[in-house]
Amino acid sequence: MIDFFKVHGNGNDFVVLDNREGRFSDADLSAAATALCRRRSSIGADGLMAVEPSREADFRMRIFNADGSEAAMCGNGARALARYAYERGIAPSPMRFETGAGTIEAVVEPPFAELDMGRLDLARGLFGRSLRVGGVTFPFVFLTVGVPHCVLLTDEAYSRDAMREMGHGARHDTELFPDGANVTFARRTPDGEVWAVTYERGVEDLTESCGTGCVAVAVAAVLVWGMDLPVRVANPGGVNTVRLEFAPGNGSVRAWLKGRTALVASGQLLEDAWS
Repeated sequence: MIDFFKVHGNGNDFVVLDNREGRFSDADLSAAATALCRRRSSIGADGLMAVEPSREADFRMRIFNADGSEAAMCGNGARALARYAYERGIAPSPMRFETGAGTIEAVVEPPFAELDMGRLDLARGLFGRSLRVGGVTFPFVFLTVGVPHCVLLTDEAYSRDAMREMGHGARHDTELFPDGANVTFARRTPDGEVWAVTYERGVEDLTESCGTGCVAVAVAAVLVWGMDLPVRVANPGGVNTVRLEFAPGNGSVRAWLKGRTALVASGQLLEDAWS
């Protein structure tokens, strides 16, 4: 029998496996992600996360997309895993844990978890550019928040089908994004928030929320739209609050990401979950 937990951060949901004893190889975790993340026929999730030991921090986070590919970082996943680690007695609050994008710190105050995302290099980002996709031309911002993000800035509201189609097209624009990109549609709202929906690389669909996407949106909102800090980014699954601290000249920025988390289920995986 294999024990599992199901967690989510603002609707961005994950299966969690405890791999501190090294029970699962990299190939096992990749295969588990493709099997267990299938909705309606298995547990169903946007991705799979594994907790592993670390010599430098409280633990190591591994994250695998629903297609089995390993990701360096996921903001909502990291927040949800921090809540899991805190509730399970794996780490205190504040805690430090390794990710593929470096070691980060989290503060957990259930149901909220806030990540110190560290400093992001804006000098390697793309600003002041336009991208035409699906017959529409968008101003966009591209930057890396652990993983690559393309933020499409718009004043229009699009259907989920339209965003799915355009997001798929932009995500595969290898001329602009050789490694692909998460694609977020960002729109200002009358109440001073930003409404954002992300087409996630690896999930290959729209998700209810994207934490690293929210950070990218917040940076774009401040630098392009001149919005005040902190920036509240509303996703279909909930609201993330992003604090930013820009270096002189805006060559880099330090970011913090805060939002709700939930531990929704625990149990044992049966044979049919894998088949």
